[in-house]
Amino acid sequence: MGLFDFFKKEPDNRTEAPKDKYWSLTTAKGEVIDPSWEQIKETLADITHQELEFVSLGCIHSGLEIEMIQAVDIGEGYRLEALAPEQSSDYGKVFVNSGISYEELVNQFKEFHTNEKVIGFRSWPSEKI
Repeated sequence: MGLFDFFKKEPDNRTEAPKDKYWSLTTAKGEVIDPSWEQIKETLADITHQELEFVSLGCIHSGLEIEMIQAVDIGEGYRLEALAPEQSSDYGKVFVNSGISYEELVNQFKEFHTNEKVIGFRSWPSEKI
């Protein structure tokens, strides 16, 4: 079971107007809407000092192939999880890259924030949520 389980929503039959795209940086301590790269980098640094349990970065309502990534310190490296949006055929899967270095973790977050891509996620093992 991945850490994205708490993001999974129950089906909702209400129709809602389309929402605008925005970035969300989330930790156990709270959320920052439309964070700068500096805020993301500082938050990732906190995970190395074990001040945070996880760091998630999402590009919400974006229509991207991957809408959210999440990092967890697993002791010997980091676990990076990538989650597809609800409209995707990959919805319900978490793509997992486990045991990566801090530098690789920062590079993945930067690539996602800057270019809205998660490099190589299709080659990662996936888990059902």
